Amino acid sequence: MSCFCNAQNEKFTSKLYFPGLVGIDLHLYDGHLNYRRGIVINTGAEYRPENTPLFFRFNYDALSSKYKNGNQPELPTNVRNGTLHLNYFLLGAGYRKRTKQTGWYFLAQTGLEQRTYDRVANGPGGYTIDQVTKQVLGLKFTGGFEYYVAEHFALIAEPAFYPGSYYSIQGSSNKNLSISLGFTTTLF
Repeated sequence: MSCFCNAQNEKFTSKLYFPGLVGIDLHLYDGHLNYRRGIVINTGAEYRPENTPLFFRFNYDALSSKYKNGNQPELPTNVRNGTLHLNYFLLGAGYRKRTKQTGWYFLAQTGLEQRTYDRVANGPGGYTIDQVTKQVLGLKFTGGFEYYVAEHFALIAEPAFYPGSYYSIQGSSNKNLSISLGFTTTLF
């Protein structure tokens, strides 16, 4: 009696990866503002179909940098020394090449960019601080390097470029470069 058996396919949970990274954010153009290096935290969920180098990723990236504002009227803040918070909600596709324990990938994503500044107002009860958020189209281009410690666990280094968009706020930092280190793994 003979048996014809197909190769076992991986479970769906083995195709879902969850990258987590921490790094530095550099502003490439500051439009008359003085930005300092900031921090970036990248989290995501990635789907890797079998038998193809293509993959799909959703990212939530949080960038934060201190700035000095020279009273630029086009910015939605009146705070001279403050913090810019950038939140990105991005979805895109990429290409990955892996050989045994090492790999590299490229990824292009688009989605929502939220820029948040503090604003101070003087009212009858005193000063109030609120936040002003602008939402624009967000873009991100990523290249990454992986070192697999186990079959479904890799250490990664990921430089990323946020080019901004035509709709970015005039006079604010609309081109960022981040360099992050972290890991990616499956749940099971």
